[in-house]
Amino acid sequence: MATKDNEKITLMALVMMIFTTVFGFANSTVAYYLMGYSSILFYLVAAVLFFIPFALMMAEFGAAVKSDSSGMYKWLEVSVNAKFAFVGTFMWFASYIIWLVSTSAKVWIPFTTIFFGSDQTQRFAMFGLNATQMIGLLSCLWMVLVTFVSIKGMKGIVRVTSLGGLAVTSLTAILLVVSGVVLALNHGQFAQPLQHVMTSPNPSYQHPVGLLGFAVFAIFAYGGLEVLGGMVDKTKNPEKTFPRGIIISAIVIT
Repeated sequence: MATKDNEKITLMALVMMIFTTVFGFANSTVAYYLMGYSSILFYLVAAVLFFIPFALMMAEFGAAVKSDSSGMYKWLEVSVNAKFAFVGTFMWFASYIIWLVSTSAKVWIPFTTIFFGSDQTQRFAMFGLNATQMIGLLSCLWMVLVTFVSIKGMKGIVRVTSLGGLAVTSLTAILLVVSGVVLALNHGQFAQPLQHVMTSPNPSYQHPVGLLGFAVFAIFAYGGLEVLGGMVDKTKNPEKTFPRGIIISAIVIT
């Protein structure tokens, strides 16, 4: 069923959707813990060699293929053939099932941290179930809730992603301000000596295998943009709006 013009995604809504999908705020803290300031270089290299080219390819596909069936399958079918498209799309969906299960279990950690100041998920034992079983049950309920919102149509999805994008943007702005305040209170003293900026303070990430592992993490941190492939036909003026949204988001996220 075609989406009505007044229900289609605007440029700002698309940008917020991409922010919610791609930008992981927690990735920054994990990166600093693992690699210190040298994580900046890894993120920049991953952006230049992977994320920005990937975003440009998606923008080109979005502008060229804007039919109702647009998305990863259609892009692969147009580029290669139907068999390759089926295999690629099947692998993508299979990996997303694993990711959804993982995310549904981890989402309760920030929820408990908000209200209790620390991770309390190991104390979730109740109704005769241990903590692990209870987290599994809550994860199933979370997936049911996400599915329920998704099948209600684009309006609900856009509301959630717009709120998520705004939250992520606000978090980043707050982080920048607070970091500046902390740096000023420390009289300009950085947390890690700048002469060691190319060395990780974490002993596990000072050898080639550890560096390679973090490189994979840096690339994975930019994942998720391909999810928006199915939104092309639901975007206003897709041949212009979709590429613009992709490129703007890619630059800002980088």
